[in-house]
Amino acid sequence: MEEYCRLTADHCFSICSRFLKKVAPLKLYLGCRFAEYNAIVVEAANRYCDVVSFNLYSRTVKGWAPPIELNRPVLIGEFHFGAPDRAPFGSGLIGTADQQERASALTSYVEGALQNSLIVGAHWFQYRDEPATGRPLDGENHQVGLVDICDTPCPETIKAVRGVSKKMYPLRMGLK
Repeated sequence: MEEYCRLTADHCFSICSRFLKKVAPLKLYLGCRFAEYNAIVVEAANRYCDVVSFNLYSRTVKGWAPPIELNRPVLIGEFHFGAPDRAPFGSGLIGTADQQERASALTSYVEGALQNSLIVGAHWFQYRDEPATGRPLDGENHQVGLVDICDTPCPETIKAVRGVSKKMYPLRMGLK
């Protein structure tokens, strides 16, 4: 079964890689975003993708390491923090107590990504909160956006994004 998985993953990533190099030769192949993964499939992605992408929902990624040794950079395809003190009331996959803790969690997470030499980028899950009545396919209704459903910015979160953005280059270069 492992050999079948290896062959299938290799075939899939190699076909996509060849096709993209043919039709878009100067573009990066980011592959898929691994939400869950096994080492065999990640190994195939590492052979063919320019960047290997993972959804990493945790408090920090400072010491995160992939399931295998990679010779490609890592892009975090999704992360977020939510808080139940503002509507909608779902706090997402990684919840915090309130908006201030949410802002602190975002800052800590991005600082950790900047200090992890494998990671070249981190993408906040979603610009806007999910509707209080739930999104159409699964009913998920989390307060995880940078703005609410009326496009009003979440001030604490925006302040955290601005703050960590101002110091990201020195952090990445190992300067204080």
